[in-house]
Amino acid sequence: MAKNTLLEIYTEEIPANFIPPVIANLRELTKKFLDEQKLEYKNVTVWATPRRLAVYIDGLVEKTKEETIEVMGPPVKIAKDENGEFTKVGLGFANTQGIKAENLQIKNTPKGDYYYITKQTGGQLTEKVLPEIFTKIITKIYFPKTMVWNESKFKFVRPIKSIIALHGAKPVKLTIAGIKSGVHTYGLYIKSSKKLKVALPEKYTSILRDNYVIVDQQIRKGNILSTANQAIKKIGGKVEFDEKLLEEITYLVEHPTAVLCEFDKNFLKLPEIVIITCLEKKQKFFPVMDKNGKLSNYFIGIRNGASEHQEIVKEGYEKVASARLKDAEFFYEQDLKEKLETKTEKLKGIIFQQKLGTVYEKIQRIEKLSSQIGQWLNLDPVQKREISRTVMLCKNDLLTSIVFEYAELQGVIGAIYAEKNGEPENVYSAIEQHYWPLSAQGKLPKTITGAVVSISDKIDTIAGNFAVGLIPTGSADPYGLRRQAIGIVRILIEKKIQIPLKELIQKAIACLPGSITGSQPKLLDITLDFFRQRLEVIFEEKGYKIDEIRSVLSKDFNNLIEVQEKLDAIKEIRKLPDFEPLAAGFKRASNILRQAQQKNLPVNVNQLSADKLMEQEEKDLYQSLERVKKEIQQFIDKKEYLEVLKILVTLREPIDKFFDKVMVMAPDTTLRDNRLALLQETVNLFLNVSDLSQLQ
Repeated sequence: MAKNTLLEIYTEEIPANFIPPVIANLRELTKKFLDEQKLEYKNVTVWATPRRLAVYIDGLVEKTKEETIEVMGPPVKIAKDENGEFTKVGLGFANTQGIKAENLQIKNTPKGDYYYITKQTGGQLTEKVLPEIFTKIITKIYFPKTMVWNESKFKFVRPIKSIIALHGAKPVKLTIAGIKSGVHTYGLYIKSSKKLKVALPEKYTSILRDNYVIVDQQIRKGNILSTANQAIKKIGGKVEFDEKLLEEITYLVEHPTAVLCEFDKNFLKLPEIVIITCLEKKQKFFPVMDKNGKLSNYFIGIRNGASEHQEIVKEGYEKVASARLKDAEFFYEQDLKEKLETKTEKLKGIIFQQKLGTVYEKIQRIEKLSSQIGQWLNLDPVQKREISRTVMLCKNDLLTSIVFEYAELQGVIGAIYAEKNGEPENVYSAIEQHYWPLSAQGKLPKTITGAVVSISDKIDTIAGNFAVGLIPTGSADPYGLRRQAIGIVRILIEKKIQIPLKELIQKAIACLPGSITGSQPKLLDITLDFFRQRLEVIFEEKGYKIDEIRSVLSKDFNNLIEVQEKLDAIKEIRKLPDFEPLAAGFKRASNILRQAQQKNLPVNVNQLSADKLMEQEEKDLYQSLERVKKEIQQFIDKKEYLEVLKILVTLREPIDKFFDKVMVMAPDTTLRDNRLALLQETVNLFLNVSDLSQLQ
């Protein structure tokens, strides 16, 4: 009979940001170790709070699965000698399996006759294997940081206080870090420290609920939402739930209760984003918007516990919020006493990166890059002046008191101050937008000014970090260079900004100190390859196949707008029945050319001569190439790559006939070299769009 099974690890407070990945990790580990032991179950559920991690296994069977398996031994010709006696090899296999050699069975296989045995496995009682499974689960949980707290030297995220391990009503015995498993847990620690007995796994959640612990994180999250919305009913409006903050609070409390609070309306003269950041980031409060969608002077605090003594809690929350807002008000007023433009020179005192100099020096590089991009895009003088002005001001808010206190407001507060200082909208909006996108899927700059400065800032950061050896490896990317590269790519593609990526990187490298770039002769290639990898990820997410992406990127990806247009063309042309055979012919041509190059044979398109074509099939291919070259040129000029490919598909028949009838590697070197040149000419036509040899 199947039983429900429970494992709870009760600990001291676990950091909230550690918990979500641990939930997934715990579920995977549990399923993995149950499957390894061939234990069948209905479902695995993982619950987590700041003080406990729990695994609930629904319908776990009583025994491991029984199976008959074959264990293959040595070949008969090795296991027996010429006299028919078992050799040491045969006897050894039998002894290992615990049977007599004469009881070994023979199995016919394609490789010959082999000795083997059949044996029964499984059938172990679940309660006998659970101690090992639970021990492995606990020891294998991954945390970014762990600690040692007693003489056992066991490492865990926080000290373990107790462990529940139950299979049905039966305790599962194990010891971890000197803690013996049992059947007791604890409720909300601020309410009571008494032990709570859990006799059955299915009683676990209700026992905790009765003692002010909602162990299911989804229910806890729902309670935060519902109690917060209930709390504001009497005032109307809407709670502004930041998803990240909502998740964080879910793992900061075990029994959430919303408390409606308010602050002095005079603070509403501060920019909304300053108030919201102050409430959310420092105090973990949710701001409340009024019926018109504007920020009100109300906010929601989430307490850990029941609803008694609400007034005392409310008073405490309001005091800390008021103190924070008063500080923010002071910082804001102090910042406004000095214009943003006066801070530019002071950027000389802020180090951007030890080897790359100050933020002021970075600004000079951004100015050069922005100027170059402006030339590529043929921007008008007004746009160029706005870009230059934005560059001069874009990092100045790093020296403001608000950013010193709330680093996440860089760019945002700079835009607010610039507007207050009377800067044009295109300038002050670009100060904020030059940081966009803030994430891989974040919003992009809305103006060309913001886009140009954003690209310039990001490419300088990437080139500079690569130049000093700070290149992302594996999952490590402490400077967010992958995100910044994705940002550049998205801006170029989605905003349809046509600038040459290779030349952009070259310009960024040229703007760096020569003492740095001189030690990196392959810096351009390394950086280009980094972008190629990002492009593969981005285009695969857009729905293109990886072989399509590589077929286009392998040739050239200097113009990202063209890359996407070529991908669209490849994706569409693959639907034609003639295309796959054509691609096969292209691969054959590419392979022959590669082999010729490996043998150092001359492959020179310029030496292709119609007079040296002997066979009718090579003459036909040559004439087809000449026709196609003329037909596709207008479509290449107009970037209509699907039309180019449709014309190239007509080469399928002459290419097939060429390979059927013509020997490329002819003994006559004159014929051979001319045919190699003919193949190169064929391949070159396709390379206008894609390297078809990359297609699978």
